[in-house]
Amino acid sequence: MRRYPAWPFAVVLAAALAGCATPSADQPAAPVAAQAPVLGFFSSIKVPDGNDPVLRLTAKGAQVFRCEREGSAYEWRFRQPDAELLDAAGKAVAKHGASFSFEHRDGSRLLGTVEAHDKAPTADTLPWLLFSTRSFGKGEFSGVSYVQRLDTRGGMPPPACSAQEANRLLRVEFSATFVFYRPRG
Repeated sequence: MRRYPAWPFAVVLAAALAGCATPSADQPAAPVAAQAPVLGFFSSIKVPDGNDPVLRLTAKGAQVFRCEREGSAYEWRFRQPDAELLDAAGKAVAKHGASFSFEHRDGSRLLGTVEAHDKAPTADTLPWLLFSTRSFGKGEFSGVSYVQRLDTRGGMPPPACSAQEANRLLRVEFSATFVFYRPRG
């Protein structure tokens, strides 16, 4: 009778058991510690000292524009963002919408004011922004003082529109990373 080494069977069994231990779609993903992004020395969107990153979400959605007359020409004017904010597991946990608002599924909300911007790496990409915020309600967004919009892709309209497009709305797909900050202590 021929004898085979036991280690290959142990490796196969361990791999099979490890596959069974992965979390299901119903189980929440382990939280990922939010880290402040590395920004250039001359960046305008650095968060003031005394604030720490507490949450990082990915946005997927659209920027909404309207064709409006400006003098004798027509141009696309920004109206509002319309995006879902996803956690590290890809689960929608919040919305980003009108008046630079953020609303978490737990009921906590933020109202943002654009404080600064950095030019995006390409012309067809939204600028990176720093928002100061006011928070409302209890939950994930409670006490958040600043939000950064980073790593944008897409979101910019064509350079001009025509008189035939006047008052027409245009949705331009985009994605971005949002980092949320609270005062330290």
